[in-house]
Amino acid sequence: MSETPKITRSIAEFAICTESTDITDAARHMATRALVDTVAVAVLGTHDIASTALMEAVMTPPSAGHGATVLATGEMAPAHTAALLNATAGHADDYDDHLVDTNGHPSVVLIPALLAAGEAADASGRDILDAYVIGHQVMCAISAGLPVRAHWANGWHATSTVGVIGATAAVARLRQLTLLQTRHALGIAASMAGGSRQNCGFITKPLHAGLAASNAVLAVDLAVRGYDADPDQLEAPLGFFHVFGVNPDLTKVEPVLEERWTVITRGLNVKTFPACYAVHPAARAAAELRGKGLDPESIVSVDVTVQPTGLVGPIHHLPETGLQAKFSLEYTVAAALSDGAPSLNTFTDCTVQRPDLQQLLRKVRTHENPVPPIGAPEFTRWYATVDVEFSDGNRTSTRADMPHGFTLDPLTDQEIQEKFNDCLGYSTTPWDPEALSRHLWSLDQTPRIRSLFSESSKLAGRTPANV
Repeated sequence: MSETPKITRSIAEFAICTESTDITDAARHMATRALVDTVAVAVLGTHDIASTALMEAVMTPPSAGHGATVLATGEMAPAHTAALLNATAGHADDYDDHLVDTNGHPSVVLIPALLAAGEAADASGRDILDAYVIGHQVMCAISAGLPVRAHWANGWHATSTVGVIGATAAVARLRQLTLLQTRHALGIAASMAGGSRQNCGFITKPLHAGLAASNAVLAVDLAVRGYDADPDQLEAPLGFFHVFGVNPDLTKVEPVLEERWTVITRGLNVKTFPACYAVHPAARAAAELRGKGLDPESIVSVDVTVQPTGLVGPIHHLPETGLQAKFSLEYTVAAALSDGAPSLNTFTDCTVQRPDLQQLLRKVRTHENPVPPIGAPEFTRWYATVDVEFSDGNRTSTRADMPHGFTLDPLTDQEIQEKFNDCLGYSTTPWDPEALSRHLWSLDQTPRIRSLFSESSKLAGRTPANV
């Protein structure tokens, strides 16, 4: 079998290493002609609605009443920018919730988009919550029609591709668009969909969520300002489903939209440690074995078995960074066998590069099997078994199915609050944790969403002398 051509490297070398002396004057003259022509048509195009509406949408300053809060700093920014920054931050640690039906992360796209658009429009808390319910349902319906598992297996990051459509529907509701404007917004969003899973384990991956949230806000802003798109874009022959789907079945969309409501019937999976959800069952099983007192140094080999397609998501087998480790079944099992249940500190670069963990993860072998080798043959969604062999010839094994936090075994409100406290305490923020928590839990009674952040700042209610 011939080696796969290193196209990326070849392109990079061509771009960086080509000597200026190799480029002819004739070539530069053609580039000059293109420059003159392009600037000319760009200046001409500044008077077109495609340009004027976009400029108004992306450059309206916060002082004009279109601003939204950036969670990292508490500063104001245009709504689409705030959505970009907040959603990227929300996906940066891969600690955000997950939904099997969408094979992705719904809330990290929906919530930043809705908070940004809602704050700019001064919507109510109930408006935000209602729009979230709608967006969740649209994401489930789109996922059913693709279908999302094949879409995801082809390399698309559904958090972004499906997320931008669901978030656009949610923001359109929040902004009270007309039916035709909403159809245009969905069509615009379909041209913004993207995100390659090959970038999982790299800094670009969280940007997928940021772009989806930002593009949802932008798509709605553009539709309000007169942008149009094919009003039947999603189902059209060259539309979203036929571009991104694998033998899509559009008859499966409507039944999902008729459920009341998917946020209840299909729920959410809330994570208890920050890594790809596909590694959670195996890490849980390995942590259970560690809790029985095994000696990691005496381990000779580890066999991990998961359900079919369970190895598609964890694409990094010898991770060198914390980001890569979040998508490594070998690492998370090794870390859990060595240190117990994973935590935020499990996925720092320093921890991943520990010699004992690097040595142990190389002893982990992974397999897929439709029938679990341990326990009953039935399982719900996913399972993982971990079988450990020791230097004295003894073995121990256990099995874990979907972890605590799965939609059928949800975290309690108190456990979610504890996760909130842990996250807020992990780094310096501009927010008063108690005030922010109080306002978030009571969002349904908030008449104006702008008060959520203005009253949750550490500076809220203080006089200049106290600051």
